[in-house]
Amino acid sequence: MFDYHVHTSYSPDSQMLMETACSRAVELGLKEIAITDHIDIDWPDSAFPALDARTLDQYFEDLTILQEKFKGCLSVKKGIEIGLQPHVLGECSDIIQAYPFDFVIASVHLVNGVDPYLGEYYADKTKEESYQLYYREVLSLIKSYDEFDVLGHLDYIKRYSPFPADDKDHLICSQLTDDIIITLIKKGKGLEINTSGYRHESKTPMPHLDIINRYRQFGGKIITLGSDAHRPEHIALGFDNVLKEIKKSGFSYLTSFTGRIPEYVPIP
Repeated sequence: MFDYHVHTSYSPDSQMLMETACSRAVELGLKEIAITDHIDIDWPDSAFPALDARTLDQYFEDLTILQEKFKGCLSVKKGIEIGLQPHVLGECSDIIQAYPFDFVIASVHLVNGVDPYLGEYYADKTKEESYQLYYREVLSLIKSYDEFDVLGHLDYIKRYSPFPADDKDHLICSQLTDDIIITLIKKGKGLEINTSGYRHESKTPMPHLDIINRYRQFGGKIITLGSDAHRPEHIALGFDNVLKEIKKSGFSYLTSFTGRIPEYVPIP
């Protein structure tokens, strides 16, 4: 139906053109796509600079052109994935408030300035300790920050963990993940279901379907579906399967956003 997490050449880790992403979405029969390129203020690796806020005017101009070009066959939403760190939350808020975004994903890609993508993050830590450190950072940041609509890939830590994947990894620090989803619900924020997990050895979405079900049980209502695609072949990857699982967990709709206002759309 909708892919609400797509990266293009405005992100340092993607070479996919915006128009290519949109054309692929139309080919797949999607109704909406949200372009959500990265803004990670104070990113530590200068070789991979995130989208500079100074280029946002051009970013919006290109998105506006695409909205017109694909009008009638695909709704193109102006989104962003904002990377949270404790010392940049004010700057993040300023950016989000300064531009007319349709949709904002808040993600945590760094803990104490280190990306869990890197092996150094796991040095001298057990699997449990590395997960706990990440989840504590997520919880602290979403308690302190409000300018977002959904939390992206809650268990990002599992994507790059060097420890062997286990089908019970989603139970690690379950009290912390419960605290995270309860905080989201209290703040009226949503949870992203990120299907990039199907490209991981765990072969499960992010977060795990059990965590998604707990979000619903606690009263959560806002869910979006995103592939985290950086290449055309990954757009909407795994959507058919995860939509069936979402319905089993009790959700009968997905959430779309326009001007950051949620709308609940029934799953066919």
